[in-house]
Amino acid sequence: MNCNPFTLGHRHLIEYAAQQVDYLYIFVVEEDKSFFKFEDRIELVKAGTSHLENVKVLPGGQFIISSTTFSEYFDKANLEGTKIDTSLDVETFGSQIAPFLNITVRFVGEEPIDPITAQYNQSMKEILPKYGVELCEIPRKEIDGEPISASLVRKHLEDKNWDEIKKIVPDTTYSFLEKKYK
Repeated sequence: MNCNPFTLGHRHLIEYAAQQVDYLYIFVVEEDKSFFKFEDRIELVKAGTSHLENVKVLPGGQFIISSTTFSEYFDKANLEGTKIDTSLDVETFGSQIAPFLNITVRFVGEEPIDPITAQYNQSMKEILPKYGVELCEIPRKEIDGEPISASLVRKHLEDKNWDEIKKIVPDTTYSFLEKKYK
C-alpha cells in the first residue's frame, strides 16, 4: 500500500484481510515519490492499524512497488492509456518474498479509479497462482456511492475542505493532517 495518506478505505481493506488470516503483513511503499513522505505514511498506517493484533506494518523496501521493480507506478500521470508490464514486481514477490514470509494470500483492493494499479492487480491475478499465492480482491469502501481514495483526501486538503476529509480518514490521519496543514 502507498497510503498517501492512510484512509478509511485502507483501514477497511486491512481489517477485512486481517480477519481472513492468522497473520497479516502490510508493506508500505518506501520510496519518497508521493505527496506524503514515507516516514509519515508508515506511521499513519501503524497508528491506524494499532488495534489489530495480527497485523505487522513493514517498509516495502526495494522490491515491492519500487523504482527497481515497478517504476511506472511513480509516473502514473504520464502513462494514462498505456499498457505497462508489472511482471518484474509480481514475479519478485511471488518467487522471493512470499516464500520467505510464508505468504499464501495477497490481498488487494479493487481498483475502479487508477488504470495503472488496475493493470497491476490483473498481473497479480495471472502470475501469483503459479507461486501458490492466491489473490483476494476486496471491494473498495465507498462513501456516498464513490470509492474512498487517498487522491480524494489530497484534493480536499488542497481545497481546505476539512469536513469532507474527516468523513474519509481515521482520527489518527485527521489529527496528523490537522497539525500539519490546518
